[in-house]
This record gives sequence, C-alpha cells and structure tokens, in this order.
Amino acid sequence: MDGVVKNSLGPGLADSNARRLIQIANHPWVRDEVRAEQQARTRRTAANLALLRAPLDGVDLDSRDHATLTWLADHDADIVAGVQSLLNRARAAEPRRESGP
Repeated sequence: MDGVVKNSLGPGLADSNARRLIQIANHPWVRDEVRAEQQARTRRTAANLALLRAPLDGVDLDSRDHATLTWLADHDADIVAGVQSLLNRARAAEPRRESGP
C-alpha cells in the first residue's frame, strides 16, 4: 500500500477492508469503467462547448472567455441549454438605443 493511501484511511476503516477496496480498484474492469466515464465526459463537454460557442460566432473571445465556456460546458445539459438559450436570445435582440441628454 502506498503511504498516501495508507495515511488517508480513516480510523474506522479496518486494514482488511482498505486492502479489499484497493484490490477492487486495481481490477482492469474498474480502470476500464473509469476510463470510459472520462471519455464520455470529454465527448459531452466537447458537444456542449460547440453549442455554447455557436451563438458567439464572430465575437472576439479571450482566454478567460474560452475558460468560462469550457467550465460551463462541463455542467449538465439543463445548464448548458439555459445558457445557450440566453446567448441565442441576446444575439437575436435588437440593440438598445442609449437615451442621452
């Protein structure tokens, strides 16, 4: 057992239970499941990112804007759909005229 894992185990977790959990986590099928989940998340984020960027076509975005869009894209579909709808409506809206003196 490596020191980090061993030291992070709580006092209520018996060593035999900890060893069993580590053995299970080291099975190839567990690693494959984790890898598949990571790949699915990557695909979902990429698709969401494309949805969020579409209404911003032609808008100059800096690195902070891209980082924010990527962060949003990693959220669930309802959040992405809500933000995309907001961006689409803002894009389609007529510019407001400023009333001045």
